[in-house]
Amino acid sequence: MKAVILAAGKGTRMRPLTLETPKPMVDVLGKPLLHHIIDSLPAEIAELILVVGYKQEQIRAYFGDSFEGRKVTYVEQKERLGTAHALFQAQPHLTKGERFLFMFADDLHSPSAIERLVKSGKIGALVQEHIDPKRFGVIEIDKDGKIVSLEEKPDQPRSNLVAVGVFIFDDKFFQYPLKLSSRGEYEYVDQVKEIIKDHQFIVEKTEFWHPISDPYHINEAEQILSKGAPAKTDNTLIIILAGGKGTRMPDGEKDKPKVMVDIAGKPLLEHQIEIAMAQGFTNIRLSLGYMADYIIDWLKEKNYKIGYVVENEPLGTGGAIKLAAKGHDKPFIAINGDDIADVNYRALARHSGRGKYSVITGLELEGVSAFGLLEFDKDKRIVAFKEKQPDINQGVINIGHYYLLPEIFENTPEAFSIEHDLFPKLAQDGKLVLMEHKGNYWFGCGTPETLKATRAYFAKSH
Repeated sequence: MKAVILAAGKGTRMRPLTLETPKPMVDVLGKPLLHHIIDSLPAEIAELILVVGYKQEQIRAYFGDSFEGRKVTYVEQKERLGTAHALFQAQPHLTKGERFLFMFADDLHSPSAIERLVKSGKIGALVQEHIDPKRFGVIEIDKDGKIVSLEEKPDQPRSNLVAVGVFIFDDKFFQYPLKLSSRGEYEYVDQVKEIIKDHQFIVEKTEFWHPISDPYHINEAEQILSKGAPAKTDNTLIIILAGGKGTRMPDGEKDKPKVMVDIAGKPLLEHQIEIAMAQGFTNIRLSLGYMADYIIDWLKEKNYKIGYVVENEPLGTGGAIKLAAKGHDKPFIAINGDDIADVNYRALARHSGRGKYSVITGLELEGVSAFGLLEFDKDKRIVAFKEKQPDINQGVINIGHYYLLPEIFENTPEAFSIEHDLFPKLAQDGKLVLMEHKGNYWFGCGTPETLKATRAYFAKSH
C-alpha cells in the first residue's frame, strides 16, 4: 500500500520555526517531524508519496529516493490551492481501485490505530472524541458506524467525534470534480462529503492524536515522545550573567551578589543552574563581577563543575556576554542573572532557524507600564523596541533569556549593552526573532517587590 503525505505548506502558524525550514522538517527530539510520522506507519505501507512545495529541497535531501526500506516518490504542488488539489497531484502515481493512506505531515498519531484502519480493507477515517469539537472537522456516524456527515468547524456540532487527518481513500476520491471553497481553496473535506453520500465510509477511533500547529506544540510532542526518559545531554553553552550588585535589593540582601539571594532555601543562581541541568544542559559558564570570590567559593563548596570569567570592571550586559563567550564559535544561550523562568532551552535553540537568527524570549503580560515592549511582525521577527509607556496595559516583554549567534559580537566594543546597543541593530537587519514563553512562571528578581513575589511562588511550588 502507498501513503500520500501532504508536506507542501509554509507552516505560517509555526513562525519563526518555519522561516528557514519547512514544517515537516522542524526538529522534534533530534529528528524531523516527518520522520516521526513515517515511523508510525505500519509495515503494509511500502511506498511514500510526498507532496512537497515550500523549501522542498530539504525534504528531498533528507528522505532521498528510498527511506527505511520504503520507496519515496515526490510530487510538487506548484500552487497552494488546497488539500484536495494537493492530493490530485498524486493521482498519476495511484492505480485504479487502489486503496491508499492519506495524511498530513503535521501531527503525531497512534501507530496501532493507523494499522487498524489500513487493515480494515475499507475506506474510512481515524476519529477521536474531543471535548471541544467545533474547532475541527466533526463527523457524525450512524448506529452501524458509517459516516453520515462531515462538517468543518460547525457552531453546533452534531457529535463529539472529530477527524484527525488520517484517511484511507481509493480512486473514488478523484471521481468527484473539485469545488472551490469559501476560502478560495479546493479542500479534501468537500470530496469526503461527496464520497459518503454514495459509498460506505467507516471510522476507526484512535487512542492518540497530537496536532501540531504552534511552536509550543513541539515542546509537548517532545515530552510525549520521550515518555519521561531523562533529558539527553546538550553541549550548548549557557552563559549566566551573575555580576550584578543588587543595589535595589532589601537591606538584608546587599551583603552578597544579587544572584545569591535566597529563594526557598537556595540561591537564585542555584535554581537557574538546576533548570539548565534538568534539561540536559551542563556546559554552563558564569560571568562574574561584583563579589566574584563569594560565588567562586560557593561553586567549590557545591562541587559544581562550572566555568566562569571575571570582569575587572563593569562591561555592560553585551560586554559581559562577549567576554564569557570568548573563544566559543557556536551559538549559545545567555541568561540575565536576575531573571528566572522555566524556559525550554531546546525550544529556544529551535527558534533560531538552524543558526540563522538570534532569539529573544518574550512573555505577554498585562500591567506592563513598567517595562519596555517588543514589537514584532506576523513572522515573529522583532522589528522594534518600545520604551516604557504608562498608557499601555498589555504587551510582550523581554524576559532575559537569549539564543545568540557568535558572529553578532564581531566589531562590537569591549563594553556595551546588548539590549540597547546590539539588539536594535539586529532587529533592523531582520536577524532577531521572538520565542514566546508559555511555561509556568517568570520572575525578574531585581526589586524587593519582585523578590518577595518570587519567594512566595517557590515556597508553594518547591
